[in-house]
Amino acid sequence: MGIALKRAVDFWTVAPPEEKAAAFQVAEGIRWIEVSVNSTFRILQGAVGLIFGLAILKSTVLSKWIGAVGVFAGVGTIILGVNVAYVGFATIHSIVDTVSTVAYLGWLVILGIFMWRKAVSSDMYQLE
Repeated sequence: MGIALKRAVDFWTVAPPEEKAAAFQVAEGIRWIEVSVNSTFRILQGAVGLIFGLAILKSTVLSKWIGAVGVFAGVGTIILGVNVAYVGFATIHSIVDTVSTVAYLGWLVILGIFMWRKAVSSDMYQLE
């Protein structure tokens, strides 16, 4: 999206005066496509975190707090995606963006470590 937007803006800046309005509308349309794709991605990413978090909460394989962090991170990411859908990228670098991004990435790292430890410990039992 960024490349298409840059090309459209570059054309808008050099367009003849009678074509400037149309070129600007094309660039703006590309920008809103970028916003909508980003919003959809964030909502789906948050839904994955929420679903996995709930599954971890219901299971006995991992600690409940890991599932709770996943639910928190997923809900925060969904909220951010909805904000982006309504106001565009104006919410980026807000407190919701920062908290949801840090929580989601932190949760992924913690989840990866705990799942790796489980896999290694179960491999040890199979070798015996």
